[in-house]
Amino acid sequence: MFSSASSLEPWMLVLAGFAGLACGFLNAVASSGSAVTLPILMMIGLDPITANATNRLPVLCGAISAAGSFQRKGAIPWRLALRVSVPVTIGTAFGAGLAEILPGRDLGLVITAAVLVALILLFTKLKHAIESVQAGELRFGIREWLWFLLIGVWLGFIVIDGATYLLLALVLAVGMPLMGANAIKSVVLIPTSLMALAVFAMKGNMHWTLGIVMAAGSVAGSLLGVRLAVSEASRRWIFRVLAVVLLAEVVHLGVHYFAKTA
Repeated sequence: MFSSASSLEPWMLVLAGFAGLACGFLNAVASSGSAVTLPILMMIGLDPITANATNRLPVLCGAISAAGSFQRKGAIPWRLALRVSVPVTIGTAFGAGLAEILPGRDLGLVITAAVLVALILLFTKLKHAIESVQAGELRFGIREWLWFLLIGVWLGFIVIDGATYLLLALVLAVGMPLMGANAIKSVVLIPTSLMALAVFAMKGNMHWTLGIVMAAGSVAGSLLGVRLAVSEASRRWIFRVLAVVLLAEVVHLGVHYFAKTA
C-alpha cells in the first residue's frame, strides 16, 4: 500500500484520472463504473481494502452531481428518498465494517466475483428490462425496508452494481417510475457513500490523493455523459468496450487470486 502521495508515479495519477473519467461517463450512460475503477486501483498497486475505500470518493462526487441535476429539474421525491435512505445507510455501516475485517485476499476474491456479476448483468441487458416496467401503486412497508437494508450492506461492502440493485428495488418492489427511481438512487448514494467513507477513513484505509484525482475525473466524465447525445451506434461501441474491459479484468483478477493459490 502507498504511504503517501510521493510514492505515486505520474502514470499512476494519469491512469487514476482516466479511470475516474470512465467511471463517471459509464455511470451516466451504461452503469458499472465501479467495476472498472476498483480493479484499476488494484492494478496501480492498492491492496483490495484500500482500493475499495478509495473508490467511494468518485462514487460520492458522481452522486452529488447527479442529484444536483435532478434537483434543478424538480424531479426528486424527497419524502420517499429520505425514507429509503435510512435503511440503506444503516446497512452501509454494517457492510463497510464487514469489508474492514475481511482479509485482503478474501476481499479481492469477492471483488473478482462482483466484476464477473457485473459482466453477466451487462449481457442480460437488465437496464432495458427495468426501463420496460410500468410504474404501479407505491409500496414501502417492512418488506421493502428489509430489502433496502440488505442493499445497503452490499453498498457498504462493495459498491459494484449497488446502484442497479437500488433501481431494481425502487422500480419492482416500491413501484416507482424509472425517472423518480433514478433521482432517489442518486440521493441515497450520497449518505451511503459518506457513511462508507467515514468507516474506512477511521481505519486509515483511504488513499486520498488517488481518490481526489479519480473524483475530479468522475465529475468530468459524468458531465460529459449527461450532455453527450449518444447515438445507437455509440451505445453499441460503449457496450462492446465495457464488455471487453470487464472480461479482461475478470481474467486478470482471476489469475492473480486463483492461480497463485496452488
